[in-house]
This record gives sequence, C-alpha cells and structure tokens, in this order.
Amino acid sequence: MTTPSQFSPPPQNAAPGQPVPPPPDIAQPQRQLRRIGLWGAPQSGKTTFLAALQVAVLRTSGDWMLYGVNEESNDFLDTQTGMLTQHRRFPAATRFSEALSWTLRGTTQQPTGKRFGKKFRDVPIEVNIDLLDSPGAVHASKSVPGEAMAPSGGDDNLGFDDDQEEEQGDSDEDRIIEHLAGCDGIVYLFDPTRERREGDSYSYFQRTLLKLSRQVFRDRGSKDAKLPQHLAVCVTKFDAPEVFRRARVGGYLTYDDSPQMLPRVREDSAGHFFSELCKDSKVGNADLVLNSIQKYFHHERVRYYATSAVGFYMGESDRFTENDYWNINKSADGSVEIRGKVWPINVVEPMLWLGNRLDGETPQWSR
Repeated sequence: MTTPSQFSPPPQNAAPGQPVPPPPDIAQPQRQLRRIGLWGAPQSGKTTFLAALQVAVLRTSGDWMLYGVNEESNDFLDTQTGMLTQHRRFPAATRFSEALSWTLRGTTQQPTGKRFGKKFRDVPIEVNIDLLDSPGAVHASKSVPGEAMAPSGGDDNLGFDDDQEEEQGDSDEDRIIEHLAGCDGIVYLFDPTRERREGDSYSYFQRTLLKLSRQVFRDRGSKDAKLPQHLAVCVTKFDAPEVFRRARVGGYLTYDDSPQMLPRVREDSAGHFFSELCKDSKVGNADLVLNSIQKYFHHERVRYYATSAVGFYMGESDRFTENDYWNINKSADGSVEIRGKVWPINVVEPMLWLGNRLDGETPQWSR
C-alpha cells in the first residue's frame, strides 16, 4: 500500500521515533479498502469490460493508473487487454470464477472549505477494486432451462457431467452471493442486445437479487428496507447499431470535446435511457429489472451509464463519423473481429464514481 511519504517529502524536523503530522497544505491520500463487485448475465460483456479497464484508464484524462495487487490480476490485464488491443479479438467467456484485485490510483478534487468559496484542490486517492469474475450462468434463475444453478451450456459450458455441474454451480453461486453481499459497490451490466434477442435479463437478475437480499439482511443487517450497496448500472454495447440508433432517435446523445468527438449518452438522461430500453423489451420482462433496482436500492446510491468496451470505429481520420461507426466485423463463419482502435466508453467512469462515493464512508451495516 502506498504511504503518505510518497506524495510529499518527509518532514525535516521530526523528533527521533516520533510521528509528525503532515503539513496542513499537503493533501494526503485517501486509502479505504472498498470492494466493487461485477454482476451480469452470460454474454453481457463482463470479461470484456474488465479487459478494457486498463485501456480506459490510459485514455482517461487525469492522473490515473491501474495495477494488480497480485500476479494473477496483472496477468489477466496483460493477457485479456492484449487480446483486445493487439489481436483485436474478444476474450473468451469466463468459465471459472476468478478472484481479481487491482488498485486504481490517481487524484480527485475536493473543496477547500466554505471560506475559500468554490475552490477545489487535488487530493490523491486509491480505490481498491476487488472483483470476482464469474460465469454469467451462475446468476441464472431456476426458470432458465439448462442453466439454473450451474454454468452449463453455450459459451459457459464447463464440460462436467450432471452431478459435477450441480455441485460446481452451487459452489460458484454461493461464492458470488457472499462476494456481492460483502461489496460496498456493484457494477451491474445490462445487455440490451441480448434482452432484445432472448428476453431473459430479469431471469438472470432476480435470483441473485433475492439471494443477495437474504444474505445482507440476515448476516449483515441494514438500517432500513434497502440494500446498502452503491450500484452503477451499465447499459453495455452502446456501440451496437440497434443501441446507438435508439439513443440517437431518443435524443439522448451528446458528443465529448475531445478531438475524436465520441458520442455519449448524457449523464442526466442515462437513467431514462435505461428505463426506456427496459420498457421496450418485447420478449421479456426487463421492466421488472428496473422496478427491482428502484425498490431494492437507495435512489441516491444508483447511477446509470451507457458503456462500450471497444468503443466506436474512427478509421484513418481518428474521428467519429455516423456513416461508419461500428467497430466490429462479423465474418460469414460467425467469427468476430475488432476493426480499429479500442476506445472504451464509460468503462472506468463507473469505477471512479463508486470509488469517490465510497471513499471514507463507513459501510451501512457496520454503523
């Protein structure tokens, strides 16, 4: 863990063996251990979201850096990020639950006090991202044929026989619930393209929500009838034509002031965009996902984002154009390739928001 002396020179007048408080004008790092969990159905983009995190940090303005706290976490970034950027391929779906932990380090702005008006100062901050990447099928409801309780079938097939599948599924599910219950913040990935095709977002959402609620209220407690976690709701695959067109037609788009002029869903309307996507589901009950979030989580502890792990295609001009923006090529054999540079949209931002909201806050169940 980083020590305060790495942010400022050591005091010269320290008495031998006696700690000396830092000068009042030197900002000290905020270093609370906070756990952030990841939640989403199969193919919602969890592994790709994690793989794009390092790229997102490097492309984000400000003094931020990301590194693993162990070799496994660094190896994940090295391998999976290289898959995206160098080989232009998407990472394989997660087959086994894997504990990963990184530190996101940089600076944030804090007000200097009322007597200084609206002035701010840069304060070093360290956000500990402690994630359990798991097969999406672990979150399946028993109503999902062939996937309930055990991550079997499709891209998440583990190759076990029936008895082993059930045992492994129970173990993975218990680990996920225990992990999410102990998290201070959760990133929930909602895939509107899968919902439009399969209509099963709520089926994957409800079982985890019910078991999470039971775990929290039984073992940790809460001051009221809401879950204590902060929740970042991410609408994934914002770059997909069907999702981007929905945002454009609905009037949700804005463009950043970078030379690339990348489109984004406006911060003040991302929640409305998510609501509209949920209510527009024709084959499922995604509106119940929306209702569940509103009823189970504190309104002020929920924030919405439209995200894309690979971003938009910009070509040789290195600038977004609406006549050719999808950054994916699909071949006749079904293979998928990333066309150009990976430029994540709202991948690191949910982490920064959670880190800033959680910094210095005592978990609700321990108050």
